[in-house]
Amino acid sequence: MSSKEDAWAKQEIFRDKDGREVIMFEIVEGPERGKQVFKGKVLITVRVSPDPRVPPQKRPFEFDFPEGKGFTWVRKHFDETAQSAVTQFEKDQKEAQAEAAKKIVTAKDMPGLLGPNGRKI
Repeated sequence: MSSKEDAWAKQEIFRDKDGREVIMFEIVEGPERGKQVFKGKVLITVRVSPDPRVPPQKRPFEFDFPEGKGFTWVRKHFDETAQSAVTQFEKDQKEAQAEAAKKIVTAKDMPGLLGPNGRKI
């Protein structure tokens, strides 16, 4: 009961001694049979808490390689593609934090808000 739009893929993982990881997906059934798609995986250091006493931690970060590239290209261009993906991720995070900061409503922004003593803040 499968349609021709369904695709099955096999996955292979390649690692090097420096901790770089390439995940290859090869489509084995479906309309794009034989196509290969690559993902990269690196460890990045991120701050998990605004508390300065909590140290930054290493977390895995996955990114996609451009479609149509082979394993040799992926292996040779791993570092610059990873750096570009991490830079874009950091930029997106900063933009999201700026948007969230705009949405924060302070007590001064709410004119009818009363404090604990019943007076306006």
